[in-house]
Amino acid sequence: MTNQPPRENSFWPNVKKTFLAVLHRITHNWGWKLLSVLLAVCIWGVLVTQDDTLPRTKTFTNVKVSTANSTILKQNGFIVVDGLDELEPVNITVQLPQKYYSTATEDRYMIRADLSQIKEAGQQELTLTATVSNPSAYGNVLSISSPTITVLVEPYVNRSRIPVQLNVTGQAPEGYYTANPQSTPDSLDVAGPKSVVEKIVRCRVDYDLSLLPAQAGSVRSSLPYVFLDKDGNEVDSSLLTVTNQGISTRYVVVEQNVYTTMEVPVNTQSLIFGQPAEGYKVTSVTVDPQLVTIADDDLSLFQGENASLYTLGRVNISGETQSKTDIITLNSRGVAYISHPTVTITVEISPIDNAE
Repeated sequence: MTNQPPRENSFWPNVKKTFLAVLHRITHNWGWKLLSVLLAVCIWGVLVTQDDTLPRTKTFTNVKVSTANSTILKQNGFIVVDGLDELEPVNITVQLPQKYYSTATEDRYMIRADLSQIKEAGQQELTLTATVSNPSAYGNVLSISSPTITVLVEPYVNRSRIPVQLNVTGQAPEGYYTANPQSTPDSLDVAGPKSVVEKIVRCRVDYDLSLLPAQAGSVRSSLPYVFLDKDGNEVDSSLLTVTNQGISTRYVVVEQNVYTTMEVPVNTQSLIFGQPAEGYKVTSVTVDPQLVTIADDDLSLFQGENASLYTLGRVNISGETQSKTDIITLNSRGVAYISHPTVTITVEISPIDNAE
């Protein structure tokens, strides 16, 4: 057995030597090395920008949220009563080809609440869906900042033949008469949230006569309506669908005939027939009222100086010994309106004074 000197461990000296060599290479001519790195980055950037197919992400803020398939929801028997009035805009992140990065705008992306997801009444949470116009160019939506919305849903019900009532106010223009206005239609059909439809008992249309023109003729007006509950309070109709014979209706047509008026005297001739009893005589004949207002499209027949209205009958005083009062109908044929269809005729009968 020979005695040999121990061999030195060469690991750590080699590591140290390698480290110093690497450090020398890094620090030696470091300016050129840094320039090389920067040049490489620039070349990489140019290559990247030249590759139109590389995907990039882009963020849009305050993107409007809309709804879809509300008609389908109603066909399914439901309607949203709360949660859609003011939908908050959202932020979206999209991925698209670099070629279209600069031309992509937020209007290329539609964020919607699909109401056809709803299958029952009550509070419901809907997931927002994204649609991209031309996906091959504008990519796809990666994320939505608020991906769901909460809405309140009620059953959607129908009621038919809600009566229309005219609330007539004001006065016709001076010198004119208005006949009873007529509404078309005289009833409406409604559909909407169950809690609203069940409150409705009638439809009211406000009609102001003072707004009519001062001229004879037929006037047609398209007027809005309101729905009332049993206590006369107005019912919110913003979610109602109103129809007449299946056609959507926003107004009620009111037709009004306007006539010229005239005061005409009652003819006081030939108001009685027969003779009172022997020894009696007629001392006076009076008629009340003496003037009657009439209205019609054409009153030319009553514009003469001696024009008057005649009665359709006379007071029979045959054999009477005392005064007599009777109500007689006026001949109003040919006029649309007469203020007093009848007049009261009073015949004063007195004994004959023998001294006469």
